[in-house]
Amino acid sequence: MKTRDKLAIELRKIAEHSASPENAAKYEAFAKRALTGEFDDYASTYTCPITQLHNELMKAGFTKFAARVADGEFDATKEESDEWARSPDGQATAAMLPREMRKLFGFD
Repeated sequence: MKTRDKLAIELRKIAEHSASPENAAKYEAFAKRALTGEFDDYASTYTCPITQLHNELMKAGFTKFAARVADGEFDATKEESDEWARSPDGQATAAMLPREMRKLFGFD
């Protein structure tokens, strides 16, 4: 399961079982955005997508869920990291690194 799916599931659990109707709609909106990959660690949507999510959750007053994000519960998996490394964005990033760094990170 991709991290974005796990994140959306957990946001929807709160929306369905714990949140007030007003907050449930906000959690659902976060879940829909999560499913697009907007908050994926390797997305090019923000400088640091997971930090963006944390900040938005804090602004919404969802501090408990924000703490889960800060604790790394929704960080990308090794598989997602490897997928990004093979992607055009990953390859472009790797091309900017010195050869020694590319070897260190397994790009060469």
